[in-house]
Amino acid sequence: MSTDIQTLKSLDLFADLNFGELEQIAPLMHLMKVAEGEVLTRKGEPACTFFIILSGNFMLSFNEERSFTLHNKGNIIGLSTVVIPFRYTGTAVALTDGLVLLMQGQEFLRLIQSNSALGDKIMRKINKIVSERMPYMTGAWGKGGINCLALKQ
Repeated sequence: MSTDIQTLKSLDLFADLNFGELEQIAPLMHLMKVAEGEVLTRKGEPACTFFIILSGNFMLSFNEERSFTLHNKGNIIGLSTVVIPFRYTGTAVALTDGLVLLMQGQEFLRLIQSNSALGDKIMRKINKIVSERMPYMTGAWGKGGINCLALKQ
């Protein structure tokens, strides 16, 4: 079952999109129930699926020393589906039961490549999220940068 437009419009990633753009995305997004302990992504594996959290708590781990939790509606898991080298940079595990929207990575990549205006809007938001998460992935937060464990995005 595809996702309704109002749900997509309520998510930060898609908030700036017009109705026609949301109509292109809605049939590609699918609702999935996630059980506590379920692994959504594994570090190093090919990035095949992009997730948007609707509810639940998720741990994104990069190694033993670097991880953070995602628990806000609209938080994203699986950015690597549209970012080179197209391999997951972290392992995402559900800490609680939850709901996510998912889109297959190839469909997502095809969508943003086929419509340059839409792709530009989405990639600007994704690039912002990647830059916010970079200190956690690289460990730069230990050098006077960000040092909280729960991220807004």
